[in-house]
Amino acid sequence: MTGVSRVTAYTHLRAEDLVRPRSARVFFDPADTETGIWAAQDLITKGCGVLDLGSGSGAAAAAMARAGARVHGVDRGAETVSWASEHYASRSAEPQVTFAQGDFSTLSAEELTDTVPRPLPRPLIITTNPPYVPLPAETNEPRPSINGGTDGLRLLPAIIEHCRAMRSDLALTIGSYSTPRKAARLLTAAGLHIQAITLCPIALGEFTLSNMEQVRDLETKGEAVLWRRTPLEPPAYFALGLACRWNEATGPRKARPARHWTGEDLIRLLRAAASSRAPRLEALDSLLPEDRPGPVRVLDLPAQADRHHW
Repeated sequence: MTGVSRVTAYTHLRAEDLVRPRSARVFFDPADTETGIWAAQDLITKGCGVLDLGSGSGAAAAAMARAGARVHGVDRGAETVSWASEHYASRSAEPQVTFAQGDFSTLSAEELTDTVPRPLPRPLIITTNPPYVPLPAETNEPRPSINGGTDGLRLLPAIIEHCRAMRSDLALTIGSYSTPRKAARLLTAAGLHIQAITLCPIALGEFTLSNMEQVRDLETKGEAVLWRRTPLEPPAYFALGLACRWNEATGPRKARPARHWTGEDLIRLLRAAASSRAPRLEALDSLLPEDRPGPVRVLDLPAQADRHHW
């Protein structure tokens, strides 16, 4: 297998996507969003359908449409959907990008499909960048755009159920502190095999730094990885974009799946990345084995000071 690939500039988000929306109810974290788009790009083929769960500002949906997909985004926030529709929805008779309001964690797959103006083409990919910060159950300020529950995977069971019902591939973004070993185990058990990984080092937000109890507990248990580049800097984490293929073969003739990333593989990868001293994660060049399960991409992006999590 070839070495780690690196990207040093925003490739999918445009200049206007790097400007914080005026709406207080629209999630804005460009590096995190770019990571998720790269995971989707590992799966997208021209003419495919994409169902974007928790579509936020709509910038990711628009980027995936530019790559050749027909995209429908679903988000529970009325203000968020209004912003996305105004700035990114297609205006043509056969729109390439559409949005609808709905809570994908409570809707059935059939109800979710009913929000789409016209059926999405196959193959179908579900993409999602759900809230993934592990927070104590008693958090006073829930921050719905980032609160991933005590393990950072609060919404993953619902996401997996939609993939199973729709027999779709999945592009999922989580954090290196979001119990990645458990995430991989849940995905594999459902027939979703991690084929490619995108990593992006990102500074922890102020709210997360002020509510670190759960993250520290997971780190102590070996279920979270943080990047402590120097003793003088606050820790950072790695946004983790996972491109997962659906393996629908069943029965006695079930095909043997191609090699894929396991939870232990993810933890080893993240610990190797955390031994780096630069955002290009140079330690991966020497510490990743040649026979690793799939390709690894590192995003070494320009610092983005303006972020908004609500």
